[in-house]
Amino acid sequence: MSNVRNLVGYGQRRKENLATFVYTGTLALKRGDGMCFALNTTDTGTGELATDPWGRRGQVEIAVPSASNANRFAGVLTRSYEADADGKLRVVELAMPGGCAMISQRVISTVGLGRVTCIVDSVAGGGISGKFAHGGLPGRGSAVPLETLAAATSGDLALTHTTTLMTANAAYSSSTGLTTITMTGAGTAMGYLTAAVDASQYECTVVGGGALADGVVRATQGVYPVVQATGANTFTVTGNTGDAVCTVFLTKKNLLKLAYLEDGRESGLSDYVTPLSGAAAQFVLNQGGCTFICGGSETAQPCTVNTLADPVVIGGLGDGARKAFCMLGTQTTGTYLVTVTSGEKFDGETDISTLSYLTAGHHSMLEFHGDYGIDTSGRWALIESQGATIT
Repeated sequence: MSNVRNLVGYGQRRKENLATFVYTGTLALKRGDGMCFALNTTDTGTGELATDPWGRRGQVEIAVPSASNANRFAGVLTRSYEADADGKLRVVELAMPGGCAMISQRVISTVGLGRVTCIVDSVAGGGISGKFAHGGLPGRGSAVPLETLAAATSGDLALTHTTTLMTANAAYSSSTGLTTITMTGAGTAMGYLTAAVDASQYECTVVGGGALADGVVRATQGVYPVVQATGANTFTVTGNTGDAVCTVFLTKKNLLKLAYLEDGRESGLSDYVTPLSGAAAQFVLNQGGCTFICGGSETAQPCTVNTLADPVVIGGLGDGARKAFCMLGTQTTGTYLVTVTSGEKFDGETDISTLSYLTAGHHSMLEFHGDYGIDTSGRWALIESQGATIT
C-alpha cells in the first residue's frame, strides 16, 4: 500500500532542475523572475582578474537580466530574496532550463501551447527585468505555459484586449502621489460596481508607452501597486507611470504560473520600446532577442536612427545570433525605423539597409552569420518578414 501511495505522490510532482548559485547585486529578487549568468565577472583580488581562470565566472554567479547578459540565461528564482545595499555575496536557488518552474507570467496563455519570454528592462532599473510576457524567440529564456490563464473579472489576469496590445491612458497627481489609469473595463474587472473599491490585490506592469501627440513623453517601466478601482474604466496606482498611453498588464500581485523552461539555443530574451517622433528610441537588445514595439501613439515623424549592429562589434554571440522585431500596436502616424548595419535579403545577394514598422502584427526575424575565427565580416540574413517595409 505504501508503494501505491508513493507512486501517486510521484505522479503529482513537477520536474525541476534545481541548483544553487551566488548573487552579489544590491537589488531585491522576486520568486518567478528569470536570471542570467555573469560570465564576465571580475574582481581585484588574487586570481580574480580577467586574465585568471576564476571559478566564479564559470556558471556560478548570476545577475538580473540585462542587455549585456541576455544571451546567457541561467534559470528562474524559486524564492524571493531581500535587497542588500552592500551587495554581499548570497547563495540563491534557480530552476534551470530543461525543467519546470513557477514563473512571473503577465500575459494570457493556453496550457501546452505557444511560449512566453523573459523581459530585459529598456532602461536601467526599470523594474520589469525577469518577468515573462509576450513570446519571442524559442530557446533558453523562453518558456512553454503549463497553465491556461485567461482574462476574467476578479481573476488572476483581470483584463486583456482582443488585440495583442493592452493600452491605458495615465495621468499622475503630484498632490496624491497616485496615477489614475483609464482603460476600458479595467475597474469592473477588478470589482468595481457602483462605488470605488479596494483593489490592492492587483498590480499594474507597465512595459512601455508615450504621450499621444508629442512623441516625447515616455511612460516609466515598472510594476505599480494598484490602490483602488475608482470607476468602470478607471483605477489608481501608487507612483508616477508618466502621463502617457501605456502598454500594461493588469494581474494579481506576484502572479506565478507553471511553465516548462525551454532549453537549447539562447532566445536572447525580449525588450519593449516606444517610438519617438523624429528621434531615436534605441532598443537595448542589440545582440539578439525579440524587440516588441509598443506603438499606439502619434509620432509626426518616423522614429529613426535605431541601429541593429553586427553582434561581433558589441560582444554578442556573433555567428548564429538571432534578432526579431514585432509591432504590438499600430502607430497613428510615423513608423519605427531600424537601420541594419550589415544585412541581406532572403536571396543571399540583395543588400538591405532598413526595416520599417507601422501596423500591429508587422514583424521580422534575422540571423547573423559569417563570424568565424578571425573573420569579422558577418551579415544579418533576413529569414522572415511580414508587413514590414524593407529597403
